[in-house]
Amino acid sequence: MIAVASAAFLGAQLNHVRAQSPGPLATLKEPLKQIVPSLELNQETVLDGLAKLNQSTTGLGFSVELPLGQTISAQAPKLRSFEVVLPPSTLESVLDQLCHLDPTFAWQQTGSQINVFPRALEKDTTYLFNRKVEFLEFKYVPDAQAAVFQTVARLPAPKEQIAIMQSGAAVNFARPWTASFRDITVREAFNRIAQQIGTNYGWQFTGAADFRIVTFYARLGTTPRTSEARKALP
Repeated sequence: MIAVASAAFLGAQLNHVRAQSPGPLATLKEPLKQIVPSLELNQETVLDGLAKLNQSTTGLGFSVELPLGQTISAQAPKLRSFEVVLPPSTLESVLDQLCHLDPTFAWQQTGSQINVFPRALEKDTTYLFNRKVEFLEFKYVPDAQAAVFQTVARLPAPKEQIAIMQSGAAVNFARPWTASFRDITVREAFNRIAQQIGTNYGWQFTGAADFRIVTFYARLGTTPRTSEARKALP
């Protein structure tokens, strides 16, 4: 199921930093220091590696912004595949190694979320997720779809399309959500929305320049297939 909203694509510079605020973590004070087992990529991408990390770690959600294609009718940009085994190490070290393998991506920790995003967009002033909302208020919002639409509605023109794909995982909140934030980036807002669905929830941004898709999930899986998105288009 796909729902569509409008967003303004105007961003601010994002530095590759790891936020020090630990966020609402129930189990670990320093989640980046937890030791993860050896990680094997067998002709797999960094996205596959992140999914495996998400399965083997606790206290964090994983959210990934993928490079977009030019149009939803064309093949999405292909990620590089690797044949490598990374030895057991801290989560922080393995994330660094994955982004060194494929420098397409950079990462940061923001509270209880690991955000992975295209490195080339760190300084892109038109990129959605770098944009700050001066004041964002939710009043009895029932689910992630409504929260996303309200977030992007707070952005100024020019307006651009964004969609929500629901593929199995529920996006309802346990109870209607009321909260307010100041000077919050769209990325941070989406992190908050994911956390409101459930502990360790994350989100993925994919699609194409003419049809952008956000998916929320309990654990990171594979990239939503654009063929599925096309079937749902009117």
